[in-house]
Order: sequence, then C-alpha cells, then structure tokens
Amino acid sequence: MIILYIILGLILIVLAVVFVGALFMKKDSLIQCSIIINKPKQEVFNYVKSLMNQEKFSKWVMTDPNMRKNFKGTDGTVGFCYAWDGNKKAGKGEQEIIALK
Repeated sequence: MIILYIILGLILIVLAVVFVGALFMKKDSLIQCSIIINKPKQEVFNYVKSLMNQEKFSKWVMTDPNMRKNFKGTDGTVGFCYAWDGNKKAGKGEQEIIALK
C-alpha cells in the first residue's frame, strides 16, 4: 500500500511541476514559413491581388462546384466585392478589397 502512495505522490509531483512550468511559459508563439517564387514581384502581386484567382486553389470553392457567386466592381482594385453562397461546408460570405499595399 505504501508503494501505491509513493507512486501516486510522484505522479502528483510531476503534474505540479508541469502546471507550475506552464505558468511561466510564453503565451504567444510565432510560426513562419517561406517559399521562393521565380517570378518578378509585380507579376506575383498582380496575381495575388485578384480575388477571382482564389478559385484555382481555394479548398472551400472546391467543396461546392454549384456555389452561387456574385462579383461587384473590377477585380484586383479597391472596392471589388466577391460574395458566395454555397453548401454547408462552403458557407456564405463576402470579401472586399479595402486596400492594396
């Protein structure tokens, strides 16, 4: 019976050390990744700023091929609006370009 108390005590000590250590750990984290694109910066920027280019790689667009889409304005410019209404997985929403930097 004493061995059981010793084992239980060791487990409690280990748990206490873990929890006390967690109190002093940083609360935020930073994850970074990078990729090399062998294209001129302007060409990459022009591609990325176009919301309609997202259809080529968006997981959500691919989940519902019958998604209803609505576009307002000129794609790739401030004020362009891209709205969609899809199935349960894709959902319903809207994106608007409010600034380009």
